[in-house]
Amino acid sequence: MKKFLLGAHMPTTGGFYHAAKFGQDAGCSAIQIFTKSNRQWQAKKIDADAIYKFKEAIVQHNINYIVAHACYLINLASPDQEIQNKSISALEIELARCQELGIDNLVLHPGSKLNQPQEKALNQVSHNINIALSNSPGQTKILLETMAGQGSTVGNTFEQLAQIIAGIKQQSRIGVCVDTCHIFAAGYDFNTPEKYNDLWHNFNNIIGMEKLGLIHLNDSKKELGSRIDRHAEIGGGQIAPTAFKLIMNDPKLLTIPKILETPKEDLATDVKNIRKLVGLIETENFKYLDKTNLEKYLY
Repeated sequence: MKKFLLGAHMPTTGGFYHAAKFGQDAGCSAIQIFTKSNRQWQAKKIDADAIYKFKEAIVQHNINYIVAHACYLINLASPDQEIQNKSISALEIELARCQELGIDNLVLHPGSKLNQPQEKALNQVSHNINIALSNSPGQTKILLETMAGQGSTVGNTFEQLAQIIAGIKQQSRIGVCVDTCHIFAAGYDFNTPEKYNDLWHNFNNIIGMEKLGLIHLNDSKKELGSRIDRHAEIGGGQIAPTAFKLIMNDPKLLTIPKILETPKEDLATDVKNIRKLVGLIETENFKYLDKTNLEKYLY
């Protein structure tokens, strides 16, 4: 039986293995983590004991899916060659750490082009990803995240992401993470069933549903097309509850992992948002929650 993969970004303070326990406490069947400090280019080597404890905890706490998010310092679209070199090296470090921890997917922001032409920036992102992947043995896949289009960021349209993907040599190691807040802010309306269907029709035509590896479930504080990246709790923003209900019950998305990145002070916020999302699941889809940590939200 396929499982519903839903959860949130979890802290790793005190050791990677803590993320699994936090995830179970929040009722997650899936979690997202950082594998290193988000404010540093480099990272200390992960020792064998930490790797063992993490993998053991994932099983012990019934976590069915783990994804990592790359450091926000990485900017493969930068016109500054030094920043590019640091970004490629940092991406290689992230890929190696994912491989060691047994994490199959790494979410990556495409970057900011600053003052250089968009076409050049997009081709540069492809080129730099190719370098990182060629220097990173293993199967860990990069998931390019859809962006809101704030500032000079690239990747805020399906066409831009498709262009980056087209330039990747190892096609089996590239995919997409759709962030609901980001695409809404970028101008993609999916607040009605008709517009929702149009969204995925366009995604499939431009990128291909086979490239969809993850969904970040976030509401948007700002209005449609604002190009401002401000996450909100589920039901606390501009995205209609109907849109989230459609996502939670869409047959083609049932087995796509879904991760919350909503603002939070503690795990109680994650519990509240996961409870809201599970509450949107139709009865016929409850079977996909069977024997997962999400079961507790059904009773």
